[in-house]
Amino acid sequence: MITYLQHLSFWDWLSLATLLLILEVFGAGGYLLWIGLVAVSVGALTYLFPDLPWVWQFLLFGALALLSALLWRRHQQRARKLSN
Repeated sequence: MITYLQHLSFWDWLSLATLLLILEVFGAGGYLLWIGLVAVSVGALTYLFPDLPWVWQFLLFGALALLSALLWRRHQQRARKLSN
């Protein structure tokens, strides 16, 4: 398993992004959309910097996914307040 992680490519991140975006179609409320876009971003960074260690890839993905989820939740709360 560790060998696989050490050789992650941008294709792996694009595959994850595709899976997340497909799952979003089934009604995740927008969260998987943004996390899917984060996976695309990490895939792009992996393409630009192919020697980026897998640990940094996962840390970047986790931090950006958390940030995007919090921003989406904040946006949703503001939209609910405006509609009431």
